[in-house]
Amino acid sequence: MTWSLLIGALSHRSALVRLATAATVGVIAFVVAWTVAYVVLPEGATRFTLRLLPTLDARADSAGVAVTLFIWNAAFGFGVIALASLYSVGPISLAYFAPWTWLVRFGIALGTNSFALFVPGARIPPLDLGSIVSHAGIPELIAYIVLATVLANASLWRQRRLTDRNLVRIRHFRDIRLTRLELSLVAVAFVLLAGAAVIETSQIARLQAL
Repeated sequence: MTWSLLIGALSHRSALVRLATAATVGVIAFVVAWTVAYVVLPEGATRFTLRLLPTLDARADSAGVAVTLFIWNAAFGFGVIALASLYSVGPISLAYFAPWTWLVRFGIALGTNSFALFVPGARIPPLDLGSIVSHAGIPELIAYIVLATVLANASLWRQRRLTDRNLVRIRHFRDIRLTRLELSLVAVAFVLLAGAAVIETSQIARLQAL
């Protein structure tokens, strides 16, 4: 019963219902990952995944760094979500799984202090919300959840079940119609992503000045 209600809420016609449900699932996954990582994993456990990140000098060119971060996050983050939104398994869009995965990754990074700019001993204990409320990752992840919510009912192909290898075409691009609320949410997602880039740039500059 609970599972069917969850599926129904994630594919609901109302974008606000989908948003509330997707955010709830994401927050639960985030808190669990944060807690487990803090208790079980050593500090810096997943920093190896950040080796390919470019070096950004936010003190010398803050505007350029902010634009670079925004373009990267929009191209990669929004791009992955948009691509995933073309497919669904049953009524559940694959668009949801990208931000949920990144929320888990963010929780692990908080619990193990596995960020690109490493400050030894800066692990954040679970549920210390005051320490992360100004973190750039928060508006960025909210933006991803918002966009995934908007595109959740815009799949072009559907896999009837997880074990089914056949994709069924359920609509064409020309059939996709976003409501005014959904278009507004897309704008909100871009604003949040831009804000996250500005916040992250200032945080990078502050850490680089240490």
